[in-house]
Amino acid sequence: MPASTTLPEHIQSYIRRSLIDREYIVGGGADKNDALSHVVGSTNLVKVDIIDRFNLYNSSDREVYYRGHEEEKELLEEIVRDWKSYKFNNLRLTGHSWGGQAVMNITQKLFVKGVPVKELITLDPVSMLPLARPQAEKWVNVYIRQSILDNTIGKLPLVNQVVSSVASLPTLLTANGRAGGYIANIGSQLGHENGAYNYEMDVSHANAGEMYKKALSLLEKAPTSPKAMGVR
Repeated sequence: MPASTTLPEHIQSYIRRSLIDREYIVGGGADKNDALSHVVGSTNLVKVDIIDRFNLYNSSDREVYYRGHEEEKELLEEIVRDWKSYKFNNLRLTGHSWGGQAVMNITQKLFVKGVPVKELITLDPVSMLPLARPQAEKWVNVYIRQSILDNTIGKLPLVNQVVSSVASLPTLLTANGRAGGYIANIGSQLGHENGAYNYEMDVSHANAGEMYKKALSLLEKAPTSPKAMGVR
């Protein structure tokens, strides 16, 4: 009888599992291949400003994948399938703008399926219907400075899109507005998130790389929540 068969199942599982961690970087509106990108063109913002800028494809400690928020369903299925196949050990989900809401949704669904998320990073997340209640071992949420509009009408689902789309029109005359700030406004920026380690930055919505850099520096001090235990 092989010696490995005498080991407890949880130790055998650890041995079979890859030691390479995995991170998904998920983009927002017009980032990759959603309906908006077909109108205005794909920006590839998180690939350029995060993956390429920090050379993440050549990371020695983890595999890094680029996805769009429109791939939420497929991404969830991929993570569950690869977790059950022992293809990664620890998981980090990073999402910008609508991608922030997507990774929050995925984290919540992974918890139900028994797949743990070690680190969740949301970068100025945007959502029209913010209903997710993600449970991750650590969650850092970096968001841009909120206006009076964001903190009043912006807190009302659906109503805020109508008001913000009109009130924010002048921002299209600014570089920030043209770089995605206008879309973030009408999409409803979430700002401070309950359950996350929150940090407000005075940058534009399109500065995903700067927000990501700050989020990484905050992970160490972010409190650890009860772990979601993975099951087979």
